[in-house]
Amino acid sequence: MPGLKELQNAFKRNVVNGDEAFGKYINSTGAVSSDVRLAIYGNAYFSRLEEALESDYGILKQLLGDDVFSEVCVAYTHKYPSRYYSLRWFGQDFPAFLGYQQASGEHHWPAEMAQLEWHFVGAFDAADSMVATEADAAAIAPEAWAALKIKFHPSVRTMAIWWNTLTRWRTAKNTETVPEPVRLLAPAQCLLWRHALVTQYRSMEADEAAALQAALAGADFSELCGALAEEIQDPEMVPMKAAGFLKTWLAAGMVTELQV
Repeated sequence: MPGLKELQNAFKRNVVNGDEAFGKYINSTGAVSSDVRLAIYGNAYFSRLEEALESDYGILKQLLGDDVFSEVCVAYTHKYPSRYYSLRWFGQDFPAFLGYQQASGEHHWPAEMAQLEWHFVGAFDAADSMVATEADAAAIAPEAWAALKIKFHPSVRTMAIWWNTLTRWRTAKNTETVPEPVRLLAPAQCLLWRHALVTQYRSMEADEAAALQAALAGADFSELCGALAEEIQDPEMVPMKAAGFLKTWLAAGMVTELQV
């Protein structure tokens, strides 16, 4: 008779991979065979993991349909078996499994929808923090603005949108008629964050996206203006535009600190 650890590993292989070797250690009864008894655990295991994925990717399930989503979940679970004590992180590879490619956008709409939903999960679960205000910005000396760095709330996330994913997500969420998937002529930019316990999202124009990406990467205000200058033809408008974006981010509760 194998030891407890060997039996536990054999049981795990049976549940996860269908390894039949463990079956000899399970007794059949008059009502239920050993195979059926083991199948109960296997089915429960995969069902629980599918429930976890449905919790993170509910809109994707709605758009794919129950059967297709279930098949994808089983395939995902086999490729990315759960290795976490908490199911919070089990679905983190789902967008990549579906083929999501952030840089090139060479992915189909389910992968992008999955990435959007995972960003919503991350924004909602992110650590909380006190936010800065316009009064904090007003207190900065004029000569210190060039070296100013902006620290953002942990929930802030951005992503390029290559399909009409935002429209489809919103209409599905509101139980409205969902349009067919359409690939955009040029990628849009999406911003997500949490404020006052509510996850927010909106589209960004190219100039704001450039400024925000620079700031998120650690650029100071002068470098942020440099990134913004590549998007705006009138150089005299750059500082004012940058200050306007900062005001917007402060009002939205996206900024936690202004470092000078």
